[in-house]
Amino acid sequence: MNIGIFTDTYFPQINGVTYTISLWKEKIEKENRNNVYIYYPKSSYTPQKNEFPFRSFEFRFYKGYRIAIPANISKKARSLDIVHIHGLFSMAIAGIYIAKRHHIPLILTYHTPADEYIRYITRRKSLQAALMRIYNLWERRILESCDLITVPSQAIKERLSKKGIKNNVIVLSNGVDLNFFRRVDTGKFKTKYDIPSGKIIGFCGRLGYEKHIEDIIEISDKFKGMVLIAGKGPAADYYKKMAEGKENVKFLGFLDRRELMEFYSSLDLFVFPSTAETQGLVALEAMACGVPVIGANALALKDTIKDGETGYLYEQGNLSDLLDKIQKGYENREILSENSVKCVQQHSVENTIKKLMEIYNRFV
Repeated sequence: MNIGIFTDTYFPQINGVTYTISLWKEKIEKENRNNVYIYYPKSSYTPQKNEFPFRSFEFRFYKGYRIAIPANISKKARSLDIVHIHGLFSMAIAGIYIAKRHHIPLILTYHTPADEYIRYITRRKSLQAALMRIYNLWERRILESCDLITVPSQAIKERLSKKGIKNNVIVLSNGVDLNFFRRVDTGKFKTKYDIPSGKIIGFCGRLGYEKHIEDIIEISDKFKGMVLIAGKGPAADYYKKMAEGKENVKFLGFLDRRELMEFYSSLDLFVFPSTAETQGLVALEAMACGVPVIGANALALKDTIKDGETGYLYEQGNLSDLLDKIQKGYENREILSENSVKCVQQHSVENTIKKLMEIYNRFV
């Protein structure tokens, strides 16, 4: 089977989408002996086998995101059996074009509620409202072009249903590599980053405004321990300025995969204030390392975090609520940690790929 993945975001950009696509490609080719071809916006990344970049330009409102110009794509995608779109913009249009022209089944995985990011374009409320209407019409047109839509959580399925997208939508976890993410020794990691002993909470991921990292920074004065923040993104300078003078807040910058596992293992609790998650892959990775998650009671985190079982939900922006849930997290950390490792098993990438191949075989 020849599977074509059309994505608006790919390496060197680091996020849940790029790692999901990369992991799926690895598992499908290695364990199922199918061919996966990836079509994506060209950047500084050097393409590997069966990866096809297309000329692109940077989206000026969101650093690191690129818009592709997929010229002559038909020549590189004519032998596909399945078109699988990851995104809603330029490469989605390319995928739809290929699927319709060659009568190929079309599947889309919904990763990002892009309407949550309109604030990056303008702060004017009237213009935001206009852009929201345009975006919703665009999104609906893309989604209705597909034979099947997968979403990583029940919350996102319900969100699409409220927008009128109710048919041919199924929940499929993005999956976590549980053979990789596990609790490991953290001695060298803590020495390298000069992390003292004592209580440690933290966050990792893209440093964007929608992640609301201000919550964890603002409670740091009342937390008797270290607050670690890892990652990079368009709001990094904003958050660093906010944390000036707070000696227990440390920014670690971008971490590679190995260090990321050590980062999770260094934490007592993972704090996830984001209100724009379709699943929250970093929360699942933390859980795989035995770290309970304190997260915002918003979108997919309401599904990813089992409140009182693998962590706690709090109302984003309510700092007293966050501090209370952190306290409860420490009080019940041992059982929460055990539950986290057990519950994350259902999100193994092996389960995801098995279900994904069943979907592909249904159409081919």
